[in-house]
Amino acid sequence: MVDDAKPKFPAIAVWNIAFMRGPRQNWWDWLTEPEWRHVCAFGYSVTADAWVIYDVADTHSRISVVDGRWMDRWFDTNAGRFTAVLKVHTKPGDLRSRLGLWCVTAVKHLVGSRSSALRPHALYRDLLASGAEPAFEEIYGRESETSAGGPGDQGAA
Repeated sequence: MVDDAKPKFPAIAVWNIAFMRGPRQNWWDWLTEPEWRHVCAFGYSVTADAWVIYDVADTHSRISVVDGRWMDRWFDTNAGRFTAVLKVHTKPGDLRSRLGLWCVTAVKHLVGSRSSALRPHALYRDLLASGAEPAFEEIYGRESETSAGGPGDQGAA
């Protein structure tokens, strides 16, 4: 007998949403502030004992699964680009988060945000208003004792 039930795979329940600064490189960069040029996500999977980086850029999407050493390297590579990082607990989304495929809409879809934001800074404000918490503040010049999801965090999959 075949079981028709869909298997339930562990998912990352807490994502860290990284808001990044950058130079103007494309015409659409005129629509964003330099401090809020891009957004991507990273989360820790306890099941895989690895970090997952989800980054939708202008010409491609990238999903990377890396160990702690490579995650440190990713942080070092992007040093100076971070404007803010928010810790977001995933929830069911809706069709609004599926319209378009650029960094903001991809991250909204990933975490199930019902935000109507189209630009990174607006998404930042909407995520804060819906309960997201600042995280990894030490990487962009702010001190905090905020937990950010990672090894040992109960919210990761």
